[in-house]
Amino acid sequence: MKDIELKDIEQFSKKYSQLQENKQIEEKIKKYGLNAVCINKNIIEQNPASFNIELSETKRYDQKNSLRCWAFAGINVIKRNMANNLTIDIMNFELSDNYIAFFHRLEKSNTTYEKIINTKTIDENKIVKNGILKYPINETGNWQTFVEIVKKYGLVPMKVMPITIEGQDAKRVDNLYAETVKKNALLLLELKKQNKPKEEIRKQKMKMLNENYEFLSKVYGEPVKTFDYQYVDKNGNKISLKNITPNQFVEKFLSIDIENFLFISNVPEWNRKYGQKFRDFKNINIYKIKYVEFLHISSKELKDLAIKQLKDNIPVMIGIYTKKFEDKASGILDTRLYDFEKLVNYKKLSKEDGMSVGDINLHHWMTITGVQIENNNPKRWKVEDSYGEKEKVNGYYIMNDNYFDEYVFTVIIHKKYLSQKQLELYNQKDYIKQN
Repeated sequence: MKDIELKDIEQFSKKYSQLQENKQIEEKIKKYGLNAVCINKNIIEQNPASFNIELSETKRYDQKNSLRCWAFAGINVIKRNMANNLTIDIMNFELSDNYIAFFHRLEKSNTTYEKIINTKTIDENKIVKNGILKYPINETGNWQTFVEIVKKYGLVPMKVMPITIEGQDAKRVDNLYAETVKKNALLLLELKKQNKPKEEIRKQKMKMLNENYEFLSKVYGEPVKTFDYQYVDKNGNKISLKNITPNQFVEKFLSIDIENFLFISNVPEWNRKYGQKFRDFKNINIYKIKYVEFLHISSKELKDLAIKQLKDNIPVMIGIYTKKFEDKASGILDTRLYDFEKLVNYKKLSKEDGMSVGDINLHHWMTITGVQIENNNPKRWKVEDSYGEKEKVNGYYIMNDNYFDEYVFTVIIHKKYLSQKQLELYNQKDYIKQN
């Protein structure tokens, strides 16, 4: 192995100084910042906020530091449908993310406890290495998490269970609640070491869940069993729903069959081929869910499916990477937005290589609510985020089609929009285990 020597640094410096513009760029970046110096304003002008397929405007949610983009994206998929069935102005209708977060955390606690109860090892080191206790209750989720919670617990309007102070910042609860769940998990492990029967261990688990319920109720508010909901409909009529349960609210006013939406992905890591089905057994949020499965197809096919769904007035939930080539001031997502390669010698990885070496990943969920199509091809997309209306374009991104190709990994699509071939591939028995 050869170390960097001082003479190497001298050579680097000499070469750097030979170009006068290097120092000029250096001074500008030190003064104004990297993005401000490298931004290409012409690209902003090439992405106007106009779309020839566009869903109705809605009130933006603001997730603040709750980290539950998956829950807000799920809500954004169904809120127009529910508002329409309630005959309420969509601008006056919001669903409670706080209600979803409560049961998500409780379910994740149970999942952690059940993993401990069912694990074949009692070696703490192996359990830690398996990741069971690493993130027992963190706020990560996806469409399948959202669907399972809605099916099991229903939904309530925001007015019925508004977000609390602690619900706005996941880290506050994480620090205490995660430690509590880990402590409980270790107690369950100790019972296993004592060869206690599963029935006895699960009795202890239920006591722990009862305590967890108390904890979550005090920080998020206890979920209602029934509620009253009064509102004025589009025709000016006063509507009053009395003593309705969260499940009845969903059964009566949600007419989208959320169970028939599928994970369709473009995730070209090394050695992956189009048409392969994958199953992820690691990122499980609810114990009943054994895995998340997805079909890997081309980015063009993803876009074609998204357009079909948008034409039916249904938003498209997407899993995306937004940490590069983003400008929140203008709301633009475009791979040409910054001249990093020219000005700072930046080397961009392909999507395949970026995923394979862990440089890019699905870290955020949003919803597509519009698209501009020119010459039968998508040019740019309207993407609804969940950070309020103050930044971007009233809270949504204008995403150039090139960004879709590079940084959109998954779209949530109703199975009726898949071709016969795509559906056959999704339903194939063979699958590859996601690493």
